[in-house]
Amino acid sequence: MSQPPFPAPGPDGDEPPGSGAGAGVGEAEHGAGPAATPADGADGNAAGPAGPAGTPAGDAAAAPAADDGDDDFDADADLARFLADVDAGLIPVPPQTPESAGMPSGPGVWFTLGEAADVDPAELAVMAGPAGLGGQVFASDRAADAMRPGPLLSILAEQAAEDPAALTDDELMGLVSAARRLQARAEWLELSGIAEFTRRRQAQHDTAVAGGVKPGRRPGEFADEELGFELVMRAQAAGDRMDMATALATRLPRTFAAMAAGMIDGGRACTIWYYTRFLSDEHAAQADKILAEAAPGLRQDQLEGKAYRLELKLDPEAVRARREHARATRRRVETRREPSGNLCYGARELSVEEGLAAKAANDADAAALRAAGMPGSLRELRVLAFLDRQAGRDPLDRIEHDRDGGHRYQGWDDEDEDDEGNNGGPGDGGPGHGCHPGPGGRAAAPLPALINLIVPGGPLFGWSTAPGEAGGWGLLDPNETRNIVQTASRHPRTRWCVTVTGPDGTAVAHGCARGQHPWIPPPTTTGTSGSAPPGNGPLATGPPGTGPPPGPDQYQAAQLAALLRALNVRLSPVASGTCDHRDREDRYTPSRRLGHLVRARTATCVAPGCAAQAYHCDLDHTIPYPDGPTCPCNLGPGCRRHHRVKQAPGWHLEQPQPGIMCWTTPSGRTYTTRPTIYDT
Repeated sequence: MSQPPFPAPGPDGDEPPGSGAGAGVGEAEHGAGPAATPADGADGNAAGPAGPAGTPAGDAAAAPAADDGDDDFDADADLARFLADVDAGLIPVPPQTPESAGMPSGPGVWFTLGEAADVDPAELAVMAGPAGLGGQVFASDRAADAMRPGPLLSILAEQAAEDPAALTDDELMGLVSAARRLQARAEWLELSGIAEFTRRRQAQHDTAVAGGVKPGRRPGEFADEELGFELVMRAQAAGDRMDMATALATRLPRTFAAMAAGMIDGGRACTIWYYTRFLSDEHAAQADKILAEAAPGLRQDQLEGKAYRLELKLDPEAVRARREHARATRRRVETRREPSGNLCYGARELSVEEGLAAKAANDADAAALRAAGMPGSLRELRVLAFLDRQAGRDPLDRIEHDRDGGHRYQGWDDEDEDDEGNNGGPGDGGPGHGCHPGPGGRAAAPLPALINLIVPGGPLFGWSTAPGEAGGWGLLDPNETRNIVQTASRHPRTRWCVTVTGPDGTAVAHGCARGQHPWIPPPTTTGTSGSAPPGNGPLATGPPGTGPPPGPDQYQAAQLAALLRALNVRLSPVASGTCDHRDREDRYTPSRRLGHLVRARTATCVAPGCAAQAYHCDLDHTIPYPDGPTCPCNLGPGCRRHHRVKQAPGWHLEQPQPGIMCWTTPSGRTYTTRPTIYDT
């Protein structure tokens, strides 16, 4: 049965006026539809659609009338008149509410049949009903507790998390489990995108290699850097991510499918990938089947053990290949910052034989010290012996042999210790005294500052707690800062440089001192003792919530000025905002002074996420010389790898203002790095 279109609901909310018997002019006055107008002097019946037999809707019992041309109905014209009346405000349009549409109030929810296909219809009706979409759906006997991850589960989880206090313990555990499944699904989405990205870049690279393009000029050659920029991670980590995504999508389909279903998270998938990298495709498929089934019920460490045992069982040669690859690519002596703030130093990727031999030698040193009566646990003595060996000292020299062949413990520099047990704090007598003690109380040996020790002036003098920084190894507390500066200043190769920062923490001036300048920390004071005037102690603060006052006070400024005079430093401004080219040089290689100004402005490589210290970086011309000048506005510190990346096809680097670097990758995305903000 056909029916002409009608633009608005009728008086009963679901039919147009005139569609039933007896509809007349009076019914249209309630605003539920357009007002009916008698046509050409008709008897007042509303002009409306004809019934099945051509009978006017207003007179269902009348006999069909002859077609005289006066009964024509133009639906388009009628719709146009109706819309004009709506626009003129003659017909009010009631607001649409969930209640008027027969829906529960609250956020709207849309889901497809495919998403809900594995949900019991009765349960689905409850979730979508007036009392649905609450945390109760996460109870252990309800559908959301085992629902696969997707938009529907995400909606349910978001709504339940709005008021977690209203959930029972059972429902709360169900919500936590659902969040884990959603996280695994999100990681699958990320890795799916990375796998496709890797495939495209690899195809570009393979084509370039086949065409004889030289290294450094091949499209796709620095895909790991491109991904690292986006994910803010090291290129090596991004490359591992790419390898993992490719292997999951091609060699480990069961593990990848389990991620999509929310059963295996990214950490477990990474473990399966790591222990199958050097297996053949056939063995990898076997491992994929076994490990994908076992992974959801195993802790991370248990899965690692199972994967390692399976790798040994399937192909012992693959285990040997994995070890040799790690030694060839990642064998190193590493220094890094511990989460506690201490330092870690040691060798990585040693062979088992090498590691055991080094441990046996260290154990023998510690045992000899213990036998000589040296105090401390074996754990402490191992560390002491290790540090002595690394510093070029024999830990056994701590043992003094008696004339009768016996021996006893001899402490380091016992005769130099004062009665109060000098611990190297500020205010001691001079170079060689009061330095931070090494193992057993021995003063630390002078060390050259071959890295940038970023030292705020406040902690240097004891009136601020701002952290210092030792190269890329992490932050230093005030005591560490003073101890390291005092120790480094005693070495003849150490040089002092001073950077003045502005209110925003960026460098505004920089200068360097000539020659060696041993430094002795002044006494920290909280009252009238020492050289500080009364009332000058630690940096004062204002009312609660206001923080410390900006900049040093009069006494602190005098201390800084005295230090600059002692160092005989001449400061030069650091270009920012606009460049007046006062430091421009007519040569390719920047002078030492210009290099220091650029490195003071930007303390690390200018590439996004790169932490390479500017001290070890090239001074790269943003616009190649001689088209671009050797000037602060065209120079930036770049590590050797990112120097090459900048020159690769599809990559572009601009420096619109001094120190502001805009990188554009082959994907067309742009990333910006800015001058270093120092914590003062």
